[in-house]
Amino acid sequence: MVQNYRVLKQDFAAGTCDLELADLLEMNAVNPCAVDPAEPVHRVFNPPEFKQRAVSLHVYSRPYDSCMVYDEQKHKCGEIKLNYTSEYGLVHK
Repeated sequence: MVQNYRVLKQDFAAGTCDLELADLLEMNAVNPCAVDPAEPVHRVFNPPEFKQRAVSLHVYSRPYDSCMVYDEQKHKCGEIKLNYTSEYGLVHK
């Protein structure tokens, strides 16, 4: 499942945010999903009631060195650094 969110309020310096639920979509082989650039905050999860394993593949079009993460319950947000095994086809050692 993919739960999308709208950001109502965000203060990067304070690390706080308020989110609102948006679309909830079932993601599967017949219904793949893509992140909406206008509202990119989302959560991918596998509900227990599905009673099966799930795999999601995240494909990025360019190397990003960081991304924002959100804690809906605590109304917190922050930036984390990302690491890659390869960039532009070259493997990092």
